[in-house]
Amino acid sequence: MANSLLIESAYAHIRNRIRAGELMPGTLLSENELAEELGMSRTPIRAAISRLEHEGLLVTLKNRGVLVREMTLKEAMDTVELLYIFQLQALEAMKERGEKPDLKRLKELLERQVEAERQDLYGHYLESAMAFLCCFLSVLHNTAIANIVDLSVEKIVLYGTINYIRTPHEPHYSANKQNRTIYEALLAEDYDGIRQQLSQSYNWNRQRLLRLGRI
Repeated sequence: MANSLLIESAYAHIRNRIRAGELMPGTLLSENELAEELGMSRTPIRAAISRLEHEGLLVTLKNRGVLVREMTLKEAMDTVELLYIFQLQALEAMKERGEKPDLKRLKELLERQVEAERQDLYGHYLESAMAFLCCFLSVLHNTAIANIVDLSVEKIVLYGTINYIRTPHEPHYSANKQNRTIYEALLAEDYDGIRQQLSQSYNWNRQRLLRLGRI
């Protein structure tokens, strides 16, 4: 049990630093340094690294150490497409089976992401925008899909954070208008309008990724 807690602690520490952009892609990590920093042996560090490698965040280089992995443009585009497919599937569940997302929660997340953008808190904006997406997809009631969505959202947050850090003074994509349109369409049960908005947003994001290489 104690070892499991140490692994989880090491995993969360490394993952959160990567997610916050404190460990940028290309950074070399040392098992010894991490063990010393966290006050634990290398065994839980290795287990945490293995888990993060499986998630695509790290890669071990023989005789060099552990490298924070760069997410490719292709991976970002594939992830955006996958989430779009799930959104369409969720929309069908609403339209055909009468499933409803938590509208109160969606409104709260929408207001939170708008306020975060107003205060130029890009990290908080990303988290709220992605939480809005997850709430929308919750109508699928599918654990396997939910797990895939969680990993996909992590990738998008990481990709967006890294690009924001690299280009802080350039305009970055905002889902505020899109999510407000979706929320208002949900209130009106305008599912065709939601489909149109999702399609427009997906195509726009895809073209933006191809043109600029960032979200």
